[in-house]
Order: sequence, then structure tokens, then C-alpha cells
Amino acid sequence: MSMVHTPRRQSIFYRHPLLYDLGIHFLYLNRLKILKEIVGHDMNVFEPACGFGRMKKYLHEDCVYSGIDLNEKFVSFGRKKNRNINVGDILKKENYSPADIILLCDILHHLQMPEIHCLFRIAGKFAKKIVIIEPTFVALAAKKNTFSHLLGKLMTRVDSDGFNEITHWMSREEYHDLFVSLNADIPILNMTIRHHYYHDFVEIVLA
Repeated sequence: MSMVHTPRRQSIFYRHPLLYDLGIHFLYLNRLKILKEIVGHDMNVFEPACGFGRMKKYLHEDCVYSGIDLNEKFVSFGRKKNRNINVGDILKKENYSPADIILLCDILHHLQMPEIHCLFRIAGKFAKKIVIIEPTFVALAAKKNTFSHLLGKLMTRVDSDGFNEITHWMSREEYHDLFVSLNADIPILNMTIRHHYYHDFVEIVLA
């Protein structure tokens, strides 16, 4: 998913696409249906760190979808389903193409802060709008108590993608500060943050 290629421990979910799909289903249930409203009709959508392109099914049928990911097994699985996805590093701008919307789903918490800002600087060059989906219930792991510490360790193991090391779980305040700080990376015309069933859906319209 990122430019870090050193082999790391990979969760069983990132080794088996069907198992990952099942896990995401229970994580979100039907909450991703809101994406059709956010994205709209007849949009060209590009997704960095797309996995096997599962987000395509939450878009209107008249949308054009493409994406990149470093997980070759996931990309191969998605291509067998006729999804326009390729192996590619999300922090290399040559892997991008112009799009109406760049979709960043469940990715920010996998990256270090310098990588996050690099990602947005690249996305800002190729998109008219950026849509972020983050599971902000992970902020439970950011609290300073024994339960949160143990929860954080468990979540780190379960969500280990094999390419990035999760070293910090952000609190709700840190997520908010991050979204506000993006003004320094991209020309923001308007930003809307929806907190929807313990997930943040952020729409950023670029100037």
C-alpha cells in the first residue's frame, strides 16, 4: 500500500481476499451505502490502496472505477472480477491518473504522518474531490488505560497489511487536527465531515 517494501508480519485477513471481505462486511455492515450519496452519479473514481476493488460495488453503476494496491494477491483476485486495478505504490505519483474523485478508504491509520501528507499532496494534483473513510472507533485504542492498550495490540495484529507498521492509533481529536491540517497540503475549497456509525466520512472539494 505504501512505499515501504520491507516484508512485515501480515494478518491472515490480508492473505485471503474472501476472509478480508467478510471482515470488512461485519466492520461496516450496510454503512457504506452512504458512499453512493457522497460520490454521486457518473463519476470517475480512483482508489489508492484499493485491495481487490471491493468499494466498486458501493458506487452507482454509471461510475468508472480504477485503483492500485501493493498486495499482488488482492489485485489478482480483483482483476478476475473484471475490476480495473493494478499493482502500484500509492506514494508514487506516476501510478495515478486524473479522476473526479480519489477515494481513501481505511488507509490513513496504516501510514505514518509524513506519508499521509505525501499522499494528500499527490492526490491533490489528480482529483477534483477527495473522499476519506476512516473507522474512527479505532480511537478507543488511543485512550490511556489497560483495556485500550490491549485493544490496540490486538487491532495492530489483525490489521497488519504486510507493508506498513501501525505504530500509533489516532484519537478523535488527532483525526480532527489532521483533517484541518490538510489545508497546508492541498487547496481546499470546502470540507464536510460526517461522523456516521463510528466512522468518519470526509468530503474535500478542491479549489
